[in-house]
Amino acid sequence: MDPMVNRHHTEAPGSISMGGTASLLTLTEKSGIGAVTGAIDGAAYGEPTSDLKQVGDGRVEYTMLHVFLDKDGSMLRTRDNAVLHTPTGDGHSTLEVEYTVVEATGKFTGYGGTFRSRGWVSMPEGERAFDQHTVGVVRFEGEIRRG
Repeated sequence: MDPMVNRHHTEAPGSISMGGTASLLTLTEKSGIGAVTGAIDGAAYGEPTSDLKQVGDGRVEYTMLHVFLDKDGSMLRTRDNAVLHTPTGDGHSTLEVEYTVVEATGKFTGYGGTFRSRGWVSMPEGERAFDQHTVGVVRFEGEIRRG
């Protein structure tokens, strides 16, 4: 038997598209969870890592961390920059997050880079709004690369 004919060589692709969605729910002022589908099929945990900074025009900026867990056991840990466009009068806000991979396991081992999400959150208004439960949905885009 010719060894060249029966060779199976699997190489991971150079990049992974991070497209997908997440439904999210804040648990406390400092934590939230989400059900994730797409490139990651599983769950996510997130929390802010800085104070909220009002930057004008109803925008609030802060940093976060996320841990994404795929159903196969693979994991991504990220450090993030978030911008929340606070609600006008209807209780709806937009949330934009840029995720930078700092640790990857399983099918994500060896991959790094940055991907993004943008979505909608229903958030109470007022001084104590961040203490109350927020729900929402975000859509992921971008890719992470080997190397």
